Amino acid sequence: MPRPDPGAGPPASLEAMLPAVLAVGEKYHYDDAHGRQVAALAEQLFAALQPFHGLAPSWRVPLIHAALVHDIGYFVAARRHHRHSRYLIGSDALLDDYPQPWRELVGLVACNHRRRARRGPKDWGRERRRAALALSAMLRLADGLDYGHDAAARIDGARVRRGVLQVRVAGVRLHDLQAVLRKKAALFTHTFVVPVVFVPATASD
Repeated sequence: MPRPDPGAGPPASLEAMLPAVLAVGEKYHYDDAHGRQVAALAEQLFAALQPFHGLAPSWRVPLIHAALVHDIGYFVAARRHHRHSRYLIGSDALLDDYPQPWRELVGLVACNHRRRARRGPKDWGRERRRAALALSAMLRLADGLDYGHDAAARIDGARVRRGVLQVRVAGVRLHDLQAVLRKKAALFTHTFVVPVVFVPATASD
């Protein structure tokens, strides 16, 4: 059976799937605070970086859903937990009402929060595969900002200065996260061909 054409973006009906997504997280004993914080950061990044990804607002929903349950694969094993997350998202009956192909997209984006990024099947089409990478890149940044699972970071905006994307962050000591964020930012830099750095929200212009 051919996959549905995603058109301009996910349908509005995906909003109603949030309770099912949370139920899956609870079933696999996810870190609720971390999942919600990464989802909040991903949503803030989606808004702040809109000039770069150019995605319709509806793409925010699968990003949030993927962020909430990106770590549920730990229920299976810590090793390759990102792959286990994708499997659980794609196979658990609690998500059987989640429309395809968007369920598949959520699983892919969740999986892509670490290690090698996957673009998705070729029959998704160029635009949907590009969107999957864009969402994955933002999820990685959000996950890196809550690396300590302390739910303290907040995005305060972003801008390009001298060819570098500066993301302003409040609530955390960025110095303690620089190594993690440098690694997490690599996919964004590769996808959008722009270096990205994180600066304190109080930094002077």
